[in-house]
Amino acid sequence: MATRRSRLLRGAAVTGFWLLILIGAVLLGAALWVQRTFGAISVDQLLMNLPGGEGAGGDEVVTSAVVSILLIPTGVVLVLALLTERSRRVLRRSGGLRARRSRALRGIAAVVAVAVPISGAVAFGSTIGVGAYVQSYAREAAGEATIADYYVVPRHGVSANAVGGPGMRADGASQTEHRNLIVIYLESVENAMADDELFEKNMLEPVERATEGWESIPSLHTYDGGGWTMAGIVGTQCGIPLRTDNTFNDNFDLNKLGSEGYEITSYLPGATCLGDVLAREGYRNVFMGGADANFAGKGSFLSTHGYDEIHDLQEWRAAGETEIREDWGLSDRRLFELAREQVVRLHEQQQPFNLTMLTLDTHEYPYLYDSCVQDTEAPLTSITFCSMEQVAGFVDALGELGILEDTSVVLMGDHRKQVAEGSSFWNELGAREDRSLFTRVWSPDGARFERGRLDQLSMYPTLLELAGIELEDHRAGAGVSALVGARDVPEGTILDLDAGEYSAVVQSRAAGFYRELWSERTP
Repeated sequence: MATRRSRLLRGAAVTGFWLLILIGAVLLGAALWVQRTFGAISVDQLLMNLPGGEGAGGDEVVTSAVVSILLIPTGVVLVLALLTERSRRVLRRSGGLRARRSRALRGIAAVVAVAVPISGAVAFGSTIGVGAYVQSYAREAAGEATIADYYVVPRHGVSANAVGGPGMRADGASQTEHRNLIVIYLESVENAMADDELFEKNMLEPVERATEGWESIPSLHTYDGGGWTMAGIVGTQCGIPLRTDNTFNDNFDLNKLGSEGYEITSYLPGATCLGDVLAREGYRNVFMGGADANFAGKGSFLSTHGYDEIHDLQEWRAAGETEIREDWGLSDRRLFELAREQVVRLHEQQQPFNLTMLTLDTHEYPYLYDSCVQDTEAPLTSITFCSMEQVAGFVDALGELGILEDTSVVLMGDHRKQVAEGSSFWNELGAREDRSLFTRVWSPDGARFERGRLDQLSMYPTLLELAGIELEDHRAGAGVSALVGARDVPEGTILDLDAGEYSAVVQSRAAGFYRELWSERTP
């Protein structure tokens, strides 16, 4: 009986040992896969993107994840377990496992059982920024300032009105003449791509030529903790960092936005964003993108925040479009051809409009359409140049059609190029510091940026003012318009913070604040 119990205890100990080793190996595999596939990311990015949904690369990314995170670590641990057990039995039969040596091996095994999972957890945590995540919770628990303390609903009239909603004038009128607004998010495009000494060619030359004489923001950055498309859209259109209300509550569907079985009908409904303000001011809001709007909840965000039309991959397929990358979407060439027709239709209507677009050709996992000639060693270099040719052609068309006479146009990268050891431009951008987003801005009345360095949160009020909408104190969300300097706004804005304080505020969790933003508005 005692022998049987001893065997059971030993079996449980051996099983527990190898399970701990497996956990550590899986975590290490996950860290290496994330680094190789995406580079360093944030906890919020992991929660809101990786668990579900189709993206560029399609099944290739999923297969790579399964192999790297599960199959390889499991296979390695199984082989080690079999070899170890076989060696132990051989030594036992030969009498090589005496009491003292056996105790020493058990001690080593105990150390390994603790060290391997801890090492894996540290590697994975470092890759996704768990340290900053924990610090943000600690900051809130200590009662320090969070993003909620700097957030304002934009007031774009004489006073807020309960009938019209926050920021609406009682009579619904505007004090200024509205300008149409065109916002084009350029997938993963940053200023460094114009460096023909760093790369094989100046990838941005076509759009630089087309926007000669336009203004630019010298140093526009993704906010700390951002760095993916939906984070860029929410940051620039709502003035807040994108994150869930509470990772551990019942709203687990927020972690799988857009994936099958986890569809959502509203997205940050408690926030007042660009489309909301423009809709109240009488604008027609239209979105055009090559990808499926269901991905990452983009369509839900747009429909929640005042967009009247959403044109995406599902529509292009239904219309019989053929220039489509099956794992991602419609080519930029066809998207801008369709956008020319759209902008003419909008401009002919007696209503101000906002046309928001999102390119996709420059997303990682390079795909070369037949219309683009690869004349560089790196495929994505040629692809980016071809995409910028399409953007340039659209900008030229806006001028030829007379649309620039009453329309503000903003071109900006949605986030920096994500660089990882297995992705394009790793050697060129991996160690480069102070990487900023490409921007070009046209305003019929001229635009002068008073602050040359800002992040995406301040683009929200900037876009509203470029549309000719007057904002109280030039504020919206947590941002302050780049069209004014610090002396032109009252105290109490993010401009009062130094770099360290601002970074801490932007990365703060503000769980209660986000819980309200993710809650449905009450009438």
